[in-house]
Amino acid sequence: MAEQMKDPGIGTKFDEKVRRMINADGSYNVVRKGSSEGIRDIFKYLVEITWFKFFIILFSGYILFNLFFTAVYLLFGFENIIGIDPNNDSVFFQVFFFSIQTFTTVGYGTLAPLGFSTQAVAAIEAFVGFLSFSLATGLLYGRFSRPQSKLKFADPFVFSKYEDGYSFKFKLTNLRDVVLQDVEAKIIAMFNKKNNKGEIIRSFYMLPLTLPKIEIMALTWTLVHKIDKESPFWNKTKEEIIAQQPEFLIFVNGFDEVYAERTRAHKSYVIEDVIWNKNFATIFNSLDNGKLEMDVRDLSKVIDE
Repeated sequence: MAEQMKDPGIGTKFDEKVRRMINADGSYNVVRKGSSEGIRDIFKYLVEITWFKFFIILFSGYILFNLFFTAVYLLFGFENIIGIDPNNDSVFFQVFFFSIQTFTTVGYGTLAPLGFSTQAVAAIEAFVGFLSFSLATGLLYGRFSRPQSKLKFADPFVFSKYEDGYSFKFKLTNLRDVVLQDVEAKIIAMFNKKNNKGEIIRSFYMLPLTLPKIEIMALTWTLVHKIDKESPFWNKTKEEIIAQQPEFLIFVNGFDEVYAERTRAHKSYVIEDVIWNKNFATIFNSLDNGKLEMDVRDLSKVIDE
């Protein structure tokens, strides 16, 4: 008989509005209020967002800073910048590019500040530019040096035959060419249960896996939970399992040989994600040159048993 485990840190209180604790993308389904850490939250955000968003933010900040200083220079008068041609209709752009040269400390020599006020503004802008490029460099280093898991999970999981019984199967693969070593997986089943007072609370079970650890992960890995006497789903019908509204929390960690650090990935499945009485299709194909082709686009593909 499966033994119930202690609360892993999620809480036993049940709320019907909260359908899952971990989102499908692995992020936690929690909105924190009143716990902002200011600049640390900004740094965390800039390190974790996509490269496209990151460069959009950097470029936008670069343009906005220079537009601000351009406005300041125009406020003090463009005649205080040596090299500006007042007969040219593009005075604004001349001042704007002077701001860029000052911000980046390029200084081509054709434009230069004149007078104390303009020189003071130019000195402040050069300092701001120095700090900005230092921060951008630090963020780039943080993004490159941060080990990121590229583990991809299949969208559904399946309920299928296994040996002399049935099982739940969860499939994942490593999208990177780097081989993960010493990879471990844990699956916690969380579902609703009535206590002695008749209240509905969360209960947690660590699901036994047929292969909870592998030495290397270069291809795919199917996590199999056999439904036997050690399973909390033993002797339960499909309708009974659905009625309990289980959520499956998957935690995978392995050693990344490139960063020489352990990397982790999280995934959550709810009972609506299961495909009953199906099995995962193979995603491998043998090529004529003797190599093995793996098409990760078919990771979520299922077939009849």
